[in-house]
Amino acid sequence: MRTDVLLKGVAIAKIYGELPEEINFVTDNSAKVVIGSLFICRKGNNGKGEDYIAESVKNGAALIMGETAEECSACFIEVKDVRSAIIAVLNNFYDYPQNGLDIIGIVGTNGKTSTCHILSGIFSHSGIKTGRIGTIGNYIGDEKLQTNLTTPGIFELYELMDKMRSSGVKVLIMEVSAHAIAQKRTEGIYFDALIFTNCTEDHLDYFSDMETYLAVKRSIFYHDFAKYFIVNTDDELGRTIYRETDSDIFTYGIDNPADVFAMDVKESADGLKYVLNAMDYVAEIDSKLIGSFNVYNSLAAVTCAVIMGIDIKNAAETLCETEPIEGRMELVAKYNGGYVFVDYAHTPDGLEKMLVSLKKICLGKLICVFGCGGNREKEKRRIMGKIAGKIADFTVITDDNPRYELPEVIRREIEYGVIAEYGDYVNIGDRYSAIRYALEKIGENDIAVIAGKGAETYQEINGVKHDFSDKETIIQIIGELRGNA
Repeated sequence: MRTDVLLKGVAIAKIYGELPEEINFVTDNSAKVVIGSLFICRKGNNGKGEDYIAESVKNGAALIMGETAEECSACFIEVKDVRSAIIAVLNNFYDYPQNGLDIIGIVGTNGKTSTCHILSGIFSHSGIKTGRIGTIGNYIGDEKLQTNLTTPGIFELYELMDKMRSSGVKVLIMEVSAHAIAQKRTEGIYFDALIFTNCTEDHLDYFSDMETYLAVKRSIFYHDFAKYFIVNTDDELGRTIYRETDSDIFTYGIDNPADVFAMDVKESADGLKYVLNAMDYVAEIDSKLIGSFNVYNSLAAVTCAVIMGIDIKNAAETLCETEPIEGRMELVAKYNGGYVFVDYAHTPDGLEKMLVSLKKICLGKLICVFGCGGNREKEKRRIMGKIAGKIADFTVITDDNPRYELPEVIRREIEYGVIAEYGDYVNIGDRYSAIRYALEKIGENDIAVIAGKGAETYQEINGVKHDFSDKETIIQIIGELRGNA
């Protein structure tokens, strides 16, 4: 791209050196710099961008941009506000990638991935190609692209939008994490709709307290950021957003008045049945999804789809056809007369709602296998132990992603919580052995749920990610047990 076109709209304070005529790539990651790149200096998790100028020049950067002029062999552009400059540059480089895309953002502690999955199915059922950005991957239609973050950084996000638009995507549905809001990863994006699922305790290792966490999630629900809001009126923060909003807002729920709501909810091991009332359109839903929280996720998806023009009958029909999402209350196997589920529940609220839902449909014993991540909020470990000890008939405490912490210390903190509820439990650090122990205990009408990691395919220990899939491990162990029978 011609440099003068790339810099259109950028408030330049001073130029040091001679501007190159062309720029081939734009990035804030020195490791991604190629010959002819523009490298933009900004503060990140690993320090200041200025610290990486030498590396970027070595890798072929032709132009450097930042708020503080630095001496280097490449041309340097000093700007007054690097954030504004980034948005202008990315829009110029990718030719305003939002144009031609309807963008939906999903905000909340739990339910983002499932709501994204359901909503994408509704649009696809109506013949509209979707793109998805979230925890379990980025998708262009059915093509999966790997990702490490729920919401990618702003440079990757603009690149993804450009790729999706070029591939014929019409609707982009993206999970928007609290970290992404705080770090302004979606800055410059105007959403056609923003969905709020819920807000419960999580990430206090990063946000320090619930007041800050709530304020961050609330901060994106203003008319400057979206055309429509869709909020859960059964959540306290959802009701706050509803009362205080200055934008067009639509509501969903079960217990409180809402535009879209569910009645007569029935749960079983085979799925959900309920009566949907969506803006006075009534339909009986027979869903393959499990757990009352998936009623909420479905209501959020239907509400959003309808206000964005999808025929309400088509949306309701899709709910009956939607397959369970990988790693989210997923029935992996039936063994020895019982059921084996995998779920991503890794927060106190997520674990409690998942166990309560399974308890309702469990005709035998409910066995819960879970651990907690290391180098994350420590307070929730005891809380989650208490939840498991209170609801599950038996708890198997094991390792999740201990990261740089001692696994036995994490497990012991969970154990304190289970003991406080006089829960029956065992402590087995090795996750494979813990899952095997649970499967060996399962009997007629029992349910075993392996929680915390969902569709993740690794365990992170001392900074190293080791291959590990709960689903594959379950299938492997059941095969071994059946072979030994």
